[in-house]
Amino acid sequence: MPAGTIALTNNSTAVTGSGTTFNTELKANDFIVVVVGGVTYTLGVLSVNSATSVTLVSAYGGPAISGAAWTAVPNAALVGITAQVAADVAKAIRGLNQDKVNWQQVFSAAGNITVNLPDGSSFTGPSWGYMTTLISSRASSSDPRFDTINNKTGGTVSGGVNAGAASPSATPPTGTTTNGSGISSRFTSGIYNGVLFSSYVQCIQGSGTKGILQLSYGANTYWSFNQDGSANGVSWVPSSDERLKDMHGPIEEPLEKMRLIRGQTWNRKDTKAFGIGFTAQDVQKVFPDSVSETGDVTLPDGTKVERALAPDVYGVSAGLHHEAILALMAKIEKQDVVILELQNRLKAVDGLDA
Repeated sequence: MPAGTIALTNNSTAVTGSGTTFNTELKANDFIVVVVGGVTYTLGVLSVNSATSVTLVSAYGGPAISGAAWTAVPNAALVGITAQVAADVAKAIRGLNQDKVNWQQVFSAAGNITVNLPDGSSFTGPSWGYMTTLISSRASSSDPRFDTINNKTGGTVSGGVNAGAASPSATPPTGTTTNGSGISSRFTSGIYNGVLFSSYVQCIQGSGTKGILQLSYGANTYWSFNQDGSANGVSWVPSSDERLKDMHGPIEEPLEKMRLIRGQTWNRKDTKAFGIGFTAQDVQKVFPDSVSETGDVTLPDGTKVERALAPDVYGVSAGLHHEAILALMAKIEKQDVVILELQNRLKAVDGLDA
């Protein structure tokens, strides 16, 4: 902090110092920074008249004050800081835009995609649309060797099975069977309200618990939940009608929240499958209501993970990234205003010097 204090008068370009050394601390085109009533003022210096007198580029617009502490900011430092902030913001926006491109590919591409990661590396694999189409086409095929299963018991069915009712039923027929190997299954099929449907659930019990839940209509599989933790559907459509919700407003301080949630890569301990995204613990720190418990999970080595957590990754990603981009845009707009004001002041100073 420079020596002495200063006095300012509203709508005046004069700065009076007490115990100051303006002639060694400042020069034309530098800036005086002072906080008055909680508001920070950055005042451009037109000329240094003496150790205790300075003339400003434009009149001071705040309330009159005396005995105020002040800071001298060289012109080169202020311009450099502004340029660095602009560069950092531009870098952050480029990263967010790349993230949007990556997610767009995951959601909508038809085949294999390449996701570019922040460290410059990339990952190539199938999109969700491609996996959904592949699973649907395979699930809808049938094995001609099983045109009928009348009077057959036991054994393993390795092909597809289609079943239906001969006549409409008032309620869906159900059935449950269990064999000696600890495999229990539940099969539902029939014509309900004129619609042919079938669903099949299988739970295999032993060292762990695995299962497949699949819903089909006719020859098409619409969604399935698989034993490796993955889920696939023809189209996942969230209900986001504002009229169905008690709205809490936009996410506050999105940039600070972005820093608390890390994008990470991993391999699952149970399936060894590669994954990328957020962890439930990181999301829970910022949005605890977006994380739910899914029950206990037993890993292949026998380790039991109690009350495993599941975050709403898609909702958090969409909402937080969108609000963060809006916050960065607002910062850039403010920087543009400051830069334009500085440019105008420099032009005014150049005109006076001429």
